[in-house]
Amino acid sequence: MTTATPKVIQSFLLKHISKHPQNIVAFAATHFSVSRMTIHRHLQKLSKTGKIIQTGRQRGTQYFLQSSYNKELFFDITSKLSEYNVWDKYFNDQYSKLKKNVFDICNYGFTEIFNNAIDHSQGKKITVKTHCNTNNIVITIADDGIGIFKKLQTVFGYKDMREGILNLSKGKLTTDPTNHTGEGIFFTSKAFDSFGITANSLLYFRDNHNDDWIIESNCKPNQQGTVVKMEINVNSANNLIKLFKQFQNPETLEFNKTHILVELSKFKEESFISRSQAKRIIFGLEKFHHVILDFKNVTTVGQGFVDEIFRIFKNKYPHIEIHYRNASNDVKFMIKRGIATAKHNDTIGFVS
Repeated sequence: MTTATPKVIQSFLLKHISKHPQNIVAFAATHFSVSRMTIHRHLQKLSKTGKIIQTGRQRGTQYFLQSSYNKELFFDITSKLSEYNVWDKYFNDQYSKLKKNVFDICNYGFTEIFNNAIDHSQGKKITVKTHCNTNNIVITIADDGIGIFKKLQTVFGYKDMREGILNLSKGKLTTDPTNHTGEGIFFTSKAFDSFGITANSLLYFRDNHNDDWIIESNCKPNQQGTVVKMEINVNSANNLIKLFKQFQNPETLEFNKTHILVELSKFKEESFISRSQAKRIIFGLEKFHHVILDFKNVTTVGQGFVDEIFRIFKNKYPHIEIHYRNASNDVKFMIKRGIATAKHNDTIGFVS
């Protein structure tokens, strides 16, 4: 019997892997009368060259063609366009083969962002690109509308479009409160390994894997509309339900907690000293009961900044708990000084 060449075996695997995602090793080993280890070696080569995707471990391992995740689709925005129908028709069957937690995140993020493009973009078309790169699922949704940061500036009257980035990061921000809760971007941006929005010459990018973020100005100045890019590893341990629970009341299940990166309130070369910056922080916080201010990368704050948050805002909304974390010694000193002045020690504290 002639021994099958690597090319023949790998061609066979690529041809049959879609119908045998869970038992392709046994299926191919029997067909060629070779060991399972031999088939595993060929699968590893196909994975390294980017032709297949491997998910799970040991008995839970499954294999898929990378090309099955590589799509580019175009949609006209009409009253009949539905994010649920698009997901069900073009993505559900393939993505349902992923780990349930990864499927849930992809499903949630896709439908939330696609719906935002339908309802808020004021555009005419939506483009969806999906692909798998080194076992990372990448979903990109773009529209040709006004641009999300310009839209927020127009509706809320921001002096600087970057205020839209700050307020999106808080959650509960929507230009259509009758039909939307403003939760979609907040949770989607935290559920994926990375999340980016490019619009109106601005880029907001979150790297949740490394707990980092960036804002870039003058990014793609000629780009029309909004582009949202979401990426997650097929073996990610991220869990959507656990994420929801971090920000909700355990009894009422209400989304009532937010976590704010204070550094997002800094524009250009500003320092954290002014009341106007503090007002950017507290804008919309009356919608929450628990607020965590994260002072990562902030080295100092001014008296006016602290007073606006820890005295004036607290006096107006005494029921809201304000906590802070990642504060330098200088920032802690100024906050504690402000707290002592405001005399609200019972509802303001430090989170390690």
